[in-house]
Amino acid sequence: MGNNCVSESDSLINEDTQANFNKIESRPGIYAIEHTTNTYLDNISIMSSPDSPYPIIYMEKMDVIAFKGHKFAILQKNSVYYGEINQKYQKNGKGKLYLIDVDKNRNQKLFIMKGMFKNDIYQESGQISPFGECLDETSDSKITEPQDSQKSIIQNNQYKYNKFINDKDINSITDKNQLRPNIVNGYIQYLQQLDEQLYWDTPPQKREKFQRTIIFQSTCSLDKYDEFKQLIKQFRFVKFWLIYKKIGFVIEHNPNRWYFVEVQITEDEFNINIYDSIKCSDAFYQNIKHKLTQLFQKLLNHKLQSKLIIKDNIPQSYNTYDSAVYTCIFARMLRCNCRNKALNMSPSQMRSDLLKLFLN
Repeated sequence: MGNNCVSESDSLINEDTQANFNKIESRPGIYAIEHTTNTYLDNISIMSSPDSPYPIIYMEKMDVIAFKGHKFAILQKNSVYYGEINQKYQKNGKGKLYLIDVDKNRNQKLFIMKGMFKNDIYQESGQISPFGECLDETSDSKITEPQDSQKSIIQNNQYKYNKFINDKDINSITDKNQLRPNIVNGYIQYLQQLDEQLYWDTPPQKREKFQRTIIFQSTCSLDKYDEFKQLIKQFRFVKFWLIYKKIGFVIEHNPNRWYFVEVQITEDEFNINIYDSIKCSDAFYQNIKHKLTQLFQKLLNHKLQSKLIIKDNIPQSYNTYDSAVYTCIFARMLRCNCRNKALNMSPSQMRSDLLKLFLN
């Protein structure tokens, strides 16, 4: 395959069933242990990660993270649980479960269940948030139901990846049109769901080395900290940058100006990498650096010395209608772990893949 990062294994046709992971980058400092399903927690020696305050256990269908005070987080394919558990790794006692339901068009709905659990069974009613919207944390113990109109909308075949896809959206995929936001953000959600699927298809002994990806859509507000916390609320007790080692942001400056940002967080560095198909002034990039630095300073609760890196060895657009397409390509580069290689994917190839995705 050479340096072509858009390989057969990463195509829209084959990637949902991809089982082989070649050249997965190491995730230093996270230690897994092998054990049988009958092993009790008290008998397991858990090693803490040097780059994480949390010890992590990788199991067949879940990751378990231990906290002080006999609290645990259980991460599974479509859920995150935080609370008390029993010696069989079952949710048992007081806790909160964030459960994602996905329909045939890959639309997501978020359920939050807060209360008592017994042997993995929830003992109290929960609350439903339609369209994958975030719930108000202060009211999630109340019982609400989506309106009938909301239920019918979520079942509408025009909804894909939580976006209402109309003819204008589809037409924007054709040549010499700028992609509309619903197409770009729907594709980002597709990449996120794909990455989650590949992660949970990976055997536990290899999962610790899987570089998980999280990409925030253009609707994410970088200068509104409270709104950002709502987006990551199910990970608020497990610093999400320790779960997801590859972090990206899709930025829509205006309808004809899109670019992609990668954030790299390590113990010693905080890098902001800009992937832009249309180079701009330094002041333009300094603004996004300032917003991201402030956001992560609040998340990490300490000051950061950020470094801005404008990526040079990336494809450039010589027109006014391909910047959103290139942004999708850059996001795909990050997810498929080939961001430092030459990219042989053209805008027309990306548009063809988008048509397959949204018309299928």
